[in-house]
Amino acid sequence: MERIEMLKENYAKYVKEDEIYRFPAFTRADVWELGCDLVESCKEYDGPLAVEIYMGNVMVFRHYSGTTGTLHEMWLGRKRNTACLFEKSTMLVAAELAVKGQGIEERLPAYAVKDDYANCGGGFPLRLQDGTLFGFVGVSGLADTLDNAALIGGLDRFFRRRGWL
Repeated sequence: MERIEMLKENYAKYVKEDEIYRFPAFTRADVWELGCDLVESCKEYDGPLAVEIYMGNVMVFRHYSGTTGTLHEMWLGRKRNTACLFEKSTMLVAAELAVKGQGIEERLPAYAVKDDYANCGGGFPLRLQDGTLFGFVGVSGLADTLDNAALIGGLDRFFRRRGWL
C-alpha cells in the first residue's frame, strides 16, 4: 500500500493514540520505568533503535542500542521539533499532511528550517490528562511506521502496568 494511502487509512488510529496516552501524573521518578518499557518494546523489532525522553527542554533518558548513534540523534531531534511544534505525535502530523495533501513545509512557520522537522512517525508529545504538554518521547532506527509501533508499544506497556488502561 502506498504510504499516503496508509497514512490516510490510519488517521483515526493516530488521533486515538494521541488521546489515549495522556498521563494522570508523571515525575522524573517515572522516567526510568517508561524508558525501560520503551527499550523492551524496541527489542521486539528487528533492528537497532534509539530511545529518548525529554521533560521540558531537558533530556532525562537516552538509550542507543546496537549501531545507533549520531544519525539517530539527528532524527530524534527532528521528531522532537515536530511533536513539540504541532503538539501531536509525529505519526498524526504525517497523517494530517497526507489527508490535506500537504508537505510539512506548508505547515511550518515562516522562520522554521524545513530540515529541522520530520514528516514521519516515531515522536510523541508527553501530555497530562488535562492537556498540559510536559515532554517528548521518541524512537528512531527503523522505518517510521515501525518506530511508531515500538513507541506506542512502550507507552502501552507503561500504562497497562500502572492500570491506566
